Amino acid sequence: MLAFFIVSTTLFSILSIVFTIALALWTYEDAKVKSDQSPLLWVLFSVLVFPIGTIVYLVAGRTNKDVEPPRKYKSFLIVSGILYAILTVLFTVSIIGFTVSAMDSGVGSTRIGNFSASWSRVQNDEWTFTARTANGWERRSPVLSAEQLANFHVLSDSGDGIILHLEQGNTQEIIDLSGFHDQQINMSAFQAGRVNVTLRFDRAQDVDVRISWWA
Repeated sequence: MLAFFIVSTTLFSILSIVFTIALALWTYEDAKVKSDQSPLLWVLFSVLVFPIGTIVYLVAGRTNKDVEPPRKYKSFLIVSGILYAILTVLFTVSIIGFTVSAMDSGVGSTRIGNFSASWSRVQNDEWTFTARTANGWERRSPVLSAEQLANFHVLSDSGDGIILHLEQGNTQEIIDLSGFHDQQINMSAFQAGRVNVTLRFDRAQDVDVRISWWA
């Protein structure tokens, strides 16, 4: 979803520029023969107040009704307009999808410290955390069923200075995640319900942690 969002945003930005140029060129050529006002003013109005400005020009600005409009840049405007409309839809979909995927699925989040190039997300019963550098902590508080507790798993491939802290009332579990870990965590001391899952970092670098609780 992140790749789709980046690609759609890039293409949308490019097509927006292309469509704006096409609209400006067509409006200028059309206003030279179809309007009694300055073509440059109509260009500015159409572009800066799009689409209202373009609608006003088409309805009220083309005062010379009997003059045949020029065909110059018309095809360019139509093609770029169609592509722009398609990219607008895709861009809107990508924003919605990216927003939904970035949501924490009802899992609260608290972060304190200094992080660079970090990415943190809870989705599909999995918490993914990556960062180039991390010094501080971040906490998630999922509500786990008995089956999810039984399937609590950690995959970590990071440097030193990473601690996983699990807490529920007076029950606590502390696990050093420095280095490589691919293990099922024994959660038999915990009960079904909300569990505070905290990642603590002491000047850690190249952090890549995935904590899952698939039912």
